[in-house]
Amino acid sequence: MSDTTDPVADLAALIERVSGNVILPGHYPFLADTAKRRAASLRLGGVPAYVRALALGDLPGEWSCLLPHITIKESFLFRHPQHFAALASTVLPRLGAAHTSRNSLRVWSAGCARGEEPTTLAIVLAECGEVAHGDWRILATDVDEEALAAARAGVFGERAVSQVPAHLRERYFVRRGDSFEVSPEIARRIEYRAANLVNEPLPVEPGSFDVIFLRNVLIYFRPESQRRVAAAIARALTPDGVLFLGPAETLWQLSGDLEPVDLEDCFCYRRTAPRSTHLGDRGPGPGVRGEGAEQRARLRAVPDQGEPLDTQRTTAHPGSPPRDVHGREARTAHGAPPAEASPVPGPRTPDPGLTGTQERLHAAVRSLVEGRIDRAAELLDQVLLADPSDPATHAFEGFLHDVSGRTQMAAASYRAALFLDPGLFQVRLLLADALRRVANEQRAALEYREVMATLAGGRAHAVEALAGLPLPGAEQARQRCRDALLGRSN
Repeated sequence: MSDTTDPVADLAALIERVSGNVILPGHYPFLADTAKRRAASLRLGGVPAYVRALALGDLPGEWSCLLPHITIKESFLFRHPQHFAALASTVLPRLGAAHTSRNSLRVWSAGCARGEEPTTLAIVLAECGEVAHGDWRILATDVDEEALAAARAGVFGERAVSQVPAHLRERYFVRRGDSFEVSPEIARRIEYRAANLVNEPLPVEPGSFDVIFLRNVLIYFRPESQRRVAAAIARALTPDGVLFLGPAETLWQLSGDLEPVDLEDCFCYRRTAPRSTHLGDRGPGPGVRGEGAEQRARLRAVPDQGEPLDTQRTTAHPGSPPRDVHGREARTAHGAPPAEASPVPGPRTPDPGLTGTQERLHAAVRSLVEGRIDRAAELLDQVLLADPSDPATHAFEGFLHDVSGRTQMAAASYRAALFLDPGLFQVRLLLADALRRVANEQRAALEYREVMATLAGGRAHAVEALAGLPLPGAEQARQRCRDALLGRSN
């Protein structure tokens, strides 16, 4: 580190290299304050001396002290309950039936923080009749030794257990004053271990986990690290294993080895091959509608090189099945969407001519309308890198999957957008259309009804950032929902 560099920026780079966690420039003031406190506690001459000593390895044990200050550890049990409900109702019964011969189940909570997630997983497994009495174990890992020490203690505060149903709290916790201690019955099923996900190889055997929870972890890494971790996680799954990400996370441009599986209220990922019909995958079947090329043709036909479309009069949308020359619904030979590869991971290089995520998103919309799908994907990549928590970005991600014939991936992206903003009626309509195309008629009907309820209740709003796309207006959305629920063709 030279005297002309910014020691805080150097520290951010060092933290990323060691732990994979990306500290954005907007958080540098907080990082500077943290470094100043750590330097003072070690009697070093300020931040530059602290960063230099850390880089040279002259501060043994300091990473265990520093990392807890820069990672978020506030959580609670049964966070994002739709994941645990799907695990209990769909994933575990299928895995339990498939594993009767070996009678064992391995689960990995990667990025376990202070133990809230693995403890929740242990409760869910202990309550699942198909696996409860079998040989199931949970590996819980984190890079933060301080968090792991708290997790091993198995003691949680009132807030952490506030979402645990009363009967489960009574069954699996012992109250100690204002705290709740996990019962030995499930604590003994969890192994806590330090692990840095960005260091290869991962400290796990390939093909050894039936379920992996990697929720809200990848968002802290840069794309190169995200791709490496996603590939390693895919290798760690059993052939029929599943991966859960955070409800607003997707694997856009990160992995061709994993594909989404719709679990009604959420989705998970499984290894792409070999393809099977477990976990509610209904297969193509007679109800799946071919699409992709037709949608791209409609978008290319938009006049004036991307002039915003009148969404009240256009009928082009990913939910409309293509038609042949006789007006009949077009299909592939097997009634399935056209086979098309998942997005190929590539470098995310910001376009120097564009500033700000919204400007890049608008440029991505224009590119798609003009038929330049590769350019739209490139710009989307940049937007997701800058802000993975924008619902409009995930909505566009879903639309891009839709026009490329990747219906399951589109549904996953639409769900991510709706998790961030449930009032996006256009996105919910597109999700309903996607579910109907994969023959999930029951769930699609629920989503169509939810669109109408959202519109009637005044909670609905359009995706303003995607105004250039052929998305339906409120009245058109109502009519499409009515037609769908009455069984009429769009």
